[in-house]
Order: sequence, then C-alpha cells, then structure tokens
Amino acid sequence: METIIYKPLNSVWLKASVVGSTWASIEIIFGSFLHNLKIPLSGALLSFISVWLLISFLQIWKENGLVLRAGIICALLKSISPSAFILGPMIGIFSEALLIELFILIFGKNLIGYLFGGAFAVLSALLHKVVSLLILYGFNLVKILSDLYTFAVKQIKLEHLSPVYLILVITAIYIITGMAGAVAGYLAGNRYMKKKDQTTLHDEITIQPGNKQINELQEQKYSVIFLFTHLASIVVTLLLINSSYIIPAIILSCVYIGFCIYQYKNSMKRLKKISFWISFLIITFAAAFLWNGFSQGAFFTLNGLIIGLKMNVRAIIIIVGFAAMSFELKNPVLKSLMYSRGLANIYQSTDLAFSVLPFFIANISRSENKKNAISAISSKSIFRLAEKLLSVIQKEHMNKPGIVIITGEVHQGKTTLAGEVVSALLERNIRIAGFLSIAVFVDRIRTGYNLFDIETKELTELCSTIADNSRLNIGQYYFNNQAFNKGLKSLSSDNLKNKQLIVIDEIGPLELNNKGWSSAIEDTCKATLLPQLWVVRRSIVNKVLRRWNTGDTYIYDKENDNAADITKKIIELIVAMNPKTAQPDKKN
Repeated sequence: METIIYKPLNSVWLKASVVGSTWASIEIIFGSFLHNLKIPLSGALLSFISVWLLISFLQIWKENGLVLRAGIICALLKSISPSAFILGPMIGIFSEALLIELFILIFGKNLIGYLFGGAFAVLSALLHKVVSLLILYGFNLVKILSDLYTFAVKQIKLEHLSPVYLILVITAIYIITGMAGAVAGYLAGNRYMKKKDQTTLHDEITIQPGNKQINELQEQKYSVIFLFTHLASIVVTLLLINSSYIIPAIILSCVYIGFCIYQYKNSMKRLKKISFWISFLIITFAAAFLWNGFSQGAFFTLNGLIIGLKMNVRAIIIIVGFAAMSFELKNPVLKSLMYSRGLANIYQSTDLAFSVLPFFIANISRSENKKNAISAISSKSIFRLAEKLLSVIQKEHMNKPGIVIITGEVHQGKTTLAGEVVSALLERNIRIAGFLSIAVFVDRIRTGYNLFDIETKELTELCSTIADNSRLNIGQYYFNNQAFNKGLKSLSSDNLKNKQLIVIDEIGPLELNNKGWSSAIEDTCKATLLPQLWVVRRSIVNKVLRRWNTGDTYIYDKENDNAADITKKIIELIVAMNPKTAQPDKKN
C-alpha cells in the first residue's frame, strides 16, 4: 500500500488564491474596458488599479510573500485566457508583483515601501511597453523615433530640448501614478479595516471546480516540441532578417508564417486589426523618409524603405510566433510539471483561484446600484467579498474525504478485487452508495460492461462493442446514456444521505476529459466527507489525484495487496469519520 497524506495549503497560499483571482478579474474586466475605449496610457491606469488592489490587501492580510504569490497565480490564470497573446501580459503581471514584493522586503510594510513598490510597478508597465516594441521592431525603432523627435523640435524652434527631457516627463508621470496608487491602496485598506462590518453577504458563494477549467484544454492538441520549435524558428528567422541573407530570410519567413497560420487560427488575430496595418505604413514610410535623412539631405531613401519593411516583417514574425507560443504555453502537460517538480502549492493555489474566478468576475462586473464597474471596485464590498470567500475556501480546502484506490493494469482484475471488498463490507452492514463495472463476455471474448448498482443490486448495460451511432463512442465501446444517468443518480447528494461509503468503478480517461462520472466526482469530493473507494488503472493514478486534489489517499495495487487489508482500511476511515455512531456492525 502507498499512502499519500493530504497537505493543505498554508494561510498565505490560500489568501494569495483569493487575491490572485481578484487581480485576474480586474485585469479581465478593466483591461477590456480600457482597451475598447482606446484610452491613452491605459497600461499605466491598469497598473494603477493593480497597485491599489495589492497595497489594499496588504493592509488586510499582512503575510510575507502574499503579493508575489498572488502575482504568480494571476499570471497563471492569464494563461487560459482566450486571447491569442498571453506571454506579454503574464510577464507584466509577474513583474509588477515582484517589484512590489522587492521594495516591501527592502523597506518593510510601510508607506515608504509601498510608495517605491507602487512607483516601480507602474513604471514597469512603461518599460514592458518599451521592451515589447524593441522586441517587435528592433533597435532601428530607436533611431527612427530619435530622428522623428529631431524633425519635430526643429519645426517648433526648440532644438535645444533634448529627448531626455521627454523621457523624464513620461517617466515622472508613471512614477507619480504608481505612488498615487500605493497611497490610495494604503488608505482604502486601512479605511476598510477600521470601518468594516461583520454583516453577512447576501450573495451565495459558489465555487466551481478549478481543475475542470484546466482540463477542458486537454481536448486541444498541444506539442511541447512545437513550443521549442517556435522559439528556435523565431530566433533563426530574425537573425537572417538582420543579416544580408535576404533570400533565405524571405523563404524561411514565408514558410514559418504559413505554418503558424495553418496550425494556429488565432495567430492572425492581431494582424487582422486595422491598427496594425496603420502602424505598418507609419513605420515603413517613417523609415523611408527619416533614415539618414538629416545627414544625407534626402528625405526619402531606398535603404530606409527596406529597413522599414524589414522592421515590419520582424514584427509579423514575432506577433505570429508569440501567438503560437502562447497557445502551446496553455499545454496541461506544462501545468502538470508544476505538480511533479515540487510546485504543488502553486498548482493547488492556481486551481483554487480558477474555481473562484467566475464568481469574482460576476460580482465585480455587476453594476447593481452602481453607475459602472469602477464604482463597484472602489467600494469596500470587494474586500468583504474576499474575506467571505476566503472563509469558504478555507473550509472546503481543509476538509477532504479519504480515498482508497484499487489500481493495476487494464483487465488485471481490479473490479474483481473491489467486488470482494464490497462484499466484505456489506456483510458488516456498511451502507454503500455507488457501483461496480462488471465485464461481459461472450465465448470468452469481452463484449462490454454492465453497471452494477451496489445498493439496488440492479444491472444495466454500461457499454458494448456493438456499434450504435446513438451512443457515445470511446475506442471500441459504445456507452449507454441510461447507465450514466443511473450511476449519477446513485452518487447524488440525496442518495448519499445516511451512507458510509462511496464506490466508483472505474475512473478513467473518460472522467479526465470531463465525461462519465466526472461531475459526480466533483460533487462528492466537495460536498461530503464520506470515504470513497475508487478503481483506477495504474497509468493514470497520478493524473486522477491531481485532477481532484483528494484528501488522504491509500493506494492498493492488485498485484501486491488483498481484499482483507483494503477492507480494514476502509473500516478505519468510516470509524474515524464518526467514532460514536459510525462503528460498523460486526460480521454475523
């Protein structure tokens, strides 16, 4: 037997889940709001709101490392955004959190630390924009902008004004905005702590299974190899564009762009916007007119035109390539690596944040008794909502049912072993809800499975190898929807009343893809502490455990363990749940 003891998240990670999901909600709601209105300096405004939010929460929850953890979670939440471009925003979110955390570490949790943290967090939005433009167009953009500035100041007779002054003015605007956000957050958080009431929210707190949202991505086709291929292709293509190898650069660029357009439909999303092609024309002709224009006395050069075209081709390569990479970064395999490489806290926290994100979005964006979403976020309700939500997820996260898993290879006799355990428990008058999947043979050939309801002793055909287009087809089997309904009914909350054990045979790829018994497993893991007996094939045990974040888990292998030991462990779990009333009857 292998025992996996459930390790709940500590207080900091639980609070970071709430803060991260709140932050992500704001990024989604206000990011779309500012983007649609085309407001100037929208990046600075969004960063201002982020600083305000984070500093406010630091007045309510003062744990060290809260902001950095919230930044990691918010960035990961951004990774499932339907947007084609997630890499840049993820880096921007993480940078803001890192800078605030850094200055708090240096100066402490006081107004000085908040001012520096807020100033540099908002300033990072400007630096992020500058770096993004340099990545898109290269350092030739700097020369074009410098020439354009020189041309402009000459027209207004202010040649003595160095570009440094303009840079300083813009930098000052961002720094002041960041400091204002920090002060506003500091005051808002303290005001809430002084005047907060303890009234119960009328809103019902609803939490959706976070991993369900993650696993919906599994039906899409991802490739880790493609991720690294994109990175290599972008680097090589850009090197060729910047060199004198024009023909190879054109060929490779066309091939790579064509591949991305064919493989990733969303990669063209940004290129379809008219704003991109306006900037394309501006950069092309600005380069043609300004490149060496002052030194050569000519305000249109072929060399400048070629450089402008190169800059735009470079931008197209990066836009299309990064959109493709953003898609591959959503690969659930990469998320699973977090769990298997010692980053289980991040995985579980992100899962919790996923689960509460829809609730936060719905409540923040709701405009009841408010003129708009901005007034909603400026009220104390968002902090009261966060505290209420924290209490709910603390309760749900800390209390998990004990799980006993019978595992082994396919067709190795897992169900037979589970049946022996169930029979032994029924002899002790254990009240069981659930089912077993009994194999059906015709002339010693497996032709399907019957669903055996343990409580009613009813048999229903679950699946068959006989083709039936009206049924769900998975591999060689055609599944009977009526059997699914009966199985789900046996696992319903009404049927679990007064039961002592839940049996599910089996949990497989169907459930990992949100079909079969998936919804019932979500409910039973969330709504009851009844011990459960699962049958899971050996190759997917770890995926199943990560999928549902179970409590203490005891894994028994068909090859090495017996029914008596499994029965004993289940009885221990039943008695531990309720020592006074759950003691099973002795065997007659």
